[in-house]
Amino acid sequence: MLQRALLPWLTIGSGAIVLLALFVLRGSGEPVLIGTMLGGSPAPDFTLTDHRGKPVSLSDFRGKVIALTFIYTDCPDVCPITVKNLSSANEQLPEEKRDDVALIAITVDPKRDTQAALRAFSERHGLVENPNWYALRGDAATLERIWHAYGIYPGTRLATPVQEHTTPALGTPVPGGGQGHTDAIYLIDPEGRERVLMRSYIEVDSLVHNLRVLAD
Repeated sequence: MLQRALLPWLTIGSGAIVLLALFVLRGSGEPVLIGTMLGGSPAPDFTLTDHRGKPVSLSDFRGKVIALTFIYTDCPDVCPITVKNLSSANEQLPEEKRDDVALIAITVDPKRDTQAALRAFSERHGLVENPNWYALRGDAATLERIWHAYGIYPGTRLATPVQEHTTPALGTPVPGGGQGHTDAIYLIDPEGRERVLMRSYIEVDSLVHNLRVLAD
């Protein structure tokens, strides 16, 4: 499996890596995925509460493709871009494929991101009525374990600091503001395996392509 220590550097911005991956996969006749390949290890499971107030576990979506990201509701830049790309990709899927994909966003700000805040965020982005969208929250201790499992560093969005971990973080400091967040999008296949890491600036067409490949 690709060590998480490499993830901050192996992004889709590394054009040579992507082109090499496409060349190798096309030569082998296998479906082409775009982004940083993750090796197919089981995605860490979790149980949180969604913006509807219902418990949700990652394992509930076995049989579906999962696009998993991390947000906070008053994020002014990266989170809206990430969610817009997820929403646009969902809309561009063939209608018969949309229910084969789950869009999941986990908060990195448990103190502020109440159920009401997550619902309002979902409504602002046109997703509140989408049955395949799940904005998730939980207590800080539970969320810390999930962030650690996925190599996420939420910075000062936390009510209490995260302890030092051996897993390098995917968080991105925001200059001047002291805030932190990540634009990681994990794509998990129907068998619950981590397959691809993408970023918020990925072209929507590439995200649609990956979802379709994994859903077939």
